[in-house]
Amino acid sequence: MTTQQLRELFISYFAERGHLVQPSAPLVLRDDPTSLFTSAGMQPYMAAFRGEQEPPAPRAVSIQKCLRTNDIDGVGFHNRYCTFFEMMGNFSFGDYLKQGAIEFAWDLVTDVLELPKEDLYVTVYNDDDEAETIWHKHIGVPMERISRLGRADNWWPKDRWEGPCGPCSEIHLDLGPELGCDRPDCTVGCDCDRYLEIWNLVFQMYTEAEDGTLTPLPSAGIDTGMGLERLALVMQDVRHVAETDEMAAILWRIAEVINAQTNSAYAYGDDGHRDLALRIMTDHLRSAAFVLAGGVAPSNEGAGYVLRRLIRRAFRFGRQFGASEPFLYQAIPAITAAMGQQYPELVEREEFSTQLVQREEERFASTLRQGMALFEDIALQLQQTDEDTMPGEKAFTLYDTYGFPVELTVELAAERSLKVDMDGFESAMSAQRARSGKGAGLATAEEAVSLAHLPATKFLGYETDSTPARIAAILVDGEETDLAKAEVATTVILDRTPFYAEQGGQVGDEGIIRSAEFEFAVENTVKHGNKVLHLGTLKRGAMQVGDTVTAAVDTARRQAIMRNHSGTHLLHAALRKVLGEHVAQSGSLVASDRLRFDFTHYEAVTPQQLATVERISNEWVLKNRPVAVAEMEYEEALQQGAIAIFTEKYDQQVRTVTCEGLSMELCGGTHVNMTGEIGSIHIIAESSVAAGIRRVEAVTGLVAAEHHRQLAEQLRELSVELNCPADQIRDRIAQLRQQITDLHKDVEKARTASAAVDLQSLVDDAEDVECLKLVAAVLPGANKDTLPGVADELVDKLGVDVAVLFSKQGGQGRLVCKASERAMDAGAHAGKLAGELAKQCGGGAGGRPHFAEGAAKDAGRIETAVAAAGEVLRAQLAGE
Repeated sequence: MTTQQLRELFISYFAERGHLVQPSAPLVLRDDPTSLFTSAGMQPYMAAFRGEQEPPAPRAVSIQKCLRTNDIDGVGFHNRYCTFFEMMGNFSFGDYLKQGAIEFAWDLVTDVLELPKEDLYVTVYNDDDEAETIWHKHIGVPMERISRLGRADNWWPKDRWEGPCGPCSEIHLDLGPELGCDRPDCTVGCDCDRYLEIWNLVFQMYTEAEDGTLTPLPSAGIDTGMGLERLALVMQDVRHVAETDEMAAILWRIAEVINAQTNSAYAYGDDGHRDLALRIMTDHLRSAAFVLAGGVAPSNEGAGYVLRRLIRRAFRFGRQFGASEPFLYQAIPAITAAMGQQYPELVEREEFSTQLVQREEERFASTLRQGMALFEDIALQLQQTDEDTMPGEKAFTLYDTYGFPVELTVELAAERSLKVDMDGFESAMSAQRARSGKGAGLATAEEAVSLAHLPATKFLGYETDSTPARIAAILVDGEETDLAKAEVATTVILDRTPFYAEQGGQVGDEGIIRSAEFEFAVENTVKHGNKVLHLGTLKRGAMQVGDTVTAAVDTARRQAIMRNHSGTHLLHAALRKVLGEHVAQSGSLVASDRLRFDFTHYEAVTPQQLATVERISNEWVLKNRPVAVAEMEYEEALQQGAIAIFTEKYDQQVRTVTCEGLSMELCGGTHVNMTGEIGSIHIIAESSVAAGIRRVEAVTGLVAAEHHRQLAEQLRELSVELNCPADQIRDRIAQLRQQITDLHKDVEKARTASAAVDLQSLVDDAEDVECLKLVAAVLPGANKDTLPGVADELVDKLGVDVAVLFSKQGGQGRLVCKASERAMDAGAHAGKLAGELAKQCGGGAGGRPHFAEGAAKDAGRIETAVAAAGEVLRAQLAGE
């Protein structure tokens, strides 16, 4: 069964038994001070178990996105561990209890999934006589297959917390001695790969205090968790979770990308060390994709730090293949293809996620290139002196100078049988924090010293857009010079200026600095300490220090910027009015052609909310309220209600900008005098920037008018193209969509009809393999949905023992393999046969003895695989 089929089966099983289907709660937690991520299926229901809120229903079922990193060191090494995983669970809130949970679990595992009872074991908590009795006397599990285990194994959670808790009972599957550790005492609970916990039934009965005191819950309940990836491992008969169908698709794509970068022909299964690295990369990249889809960006704290570590750890394992440039980002679309049907947020965030992963890889590749050489030198010196511990100061140098996370240093050291002095590292970190408070960095200080002999530039731009001035300094290529000539990129510093320097989100002014002898085009203005730097090009003549000039700002551009800046303040106030006062500025861009405003908010702003924000903003524009500027003490401004940006550092004396009765903010930018001068405000986009950060983009004034004109023109053109009035375009599109849907159905019917084959001719051409009737063929026009039906007809109704059927589409192919009871008794195994034939076509397959399916990456090799089917089956029957 595919992973998607397992999802559907689990949900439908419990839905048919009265459970309300619940969607997955968010993976990334915004407002939980105790957790960065959802890490258990029951986490969204803790308040319901505590009795603090009403449960969604007496019975519920869900598949919850979860992320844990406590088992990260076991990922890839052991067959079962994932950092991101899907927890399938059924829940009872005061409805059924232990017996009901056990009955459901056993029925699904044995009667529906048909796992062999003789390979199943159960565990109960040490003193849970009730659960043991239910398993033995009611279900019929022999006592020798029931184990009593302690808190570490059969109490959830094993660590004390102030949440619901209780004893639990687990179902384990024996995967066979070939996966065991060969120890005589190997049994359920062993840390080898033989016994796989597939389902945990938690009997939520208590809350627990720090001292261990148990308080009964208002109403006992049931919380179960079955890892989807583990179940897929079992049902698809593979050795590692990374080999299950959805994860395998990601794994193959990563291998493909690495091979392309390193000019290698590696295939999974060729090399144990590389196979391990590939499994780790597959897991970590899949986890990263889901965290990114949750709105998190790589950073040095919180969820962003976990994301950064996952990406960088995966990238580092790529070095085992010789990969030194970014490659992981190219596999993000494979994750979308594999799991986007279930999780559409992967589709929606694919481009953004791809870009962020690539950017993070580029940063880390640079870090590794610089830092690995130093690490290797340190490690070599330690080994030469027979020391086994890296000094904390060395680890800190790697962290501070080269950006090595200390976890990476610890991992690299462990690979060389070295330890890291973490106490020394923390001491060096503390000393650095103390030093960092003493002033600016060296580069900034040096730059400031180079201009320290110059007086501060006097800014006159609030009062005028043109002023006489004197050239105080000229810089060409970063060096001071007394003279500059035409067509040379130059920086000019004046003693006074009307040009606003880029700061606070507002772009720098443009304009002209001229005299009778020259004309200098100012293309940007920036601030450096208390100096204003005019960056641009000398268009004619020559200028020199001491010249008297006229400095004139591009007035039309400045006015457009002012409209946008005042418009930003109105948008901020309207957002707070509509969404709530938790909205706070997180960043902005105020340019001449647009404005961008980033703000804190926990979810996407709906179109209805955006429309309300825009309407309120324009009502305020039309009221033509005065915009007043004042200077006052910082504390006084706050007392009057001024809004400050918490990440900004303010002087004691601050400048406030007040739109009468609407908003008051601390701001050093340029603004209109009356709100009516803004003209109009039109929001053109809303998006997510990072976790908990949203962005709106808007235009004002003439740009807004032009934007509306373009929209009207587009609407007119659509009306012509669709041959309907503008107010009927929506209905016309709906009609066309229905026509397209109908056409797709017609095409599918035609494809199905073309896949019809002469079954009897296939039977007549069957090959005899050790007295078994084998049909191996390519079905032109068939697809992955029609192949299983043909295989069923051949085996179940026409007496074929083994059917191997391929289809081709777009240079690739699909295959199914089905074996009869007689064939399986003779030693045939559909899963292994399909796997071998798919491998010959550059693909992979998996399944159970009676049925398997898979993919062929190279359609050109399918005929060869068909021809080889008889020999592969014959070798299988011979036990080879």
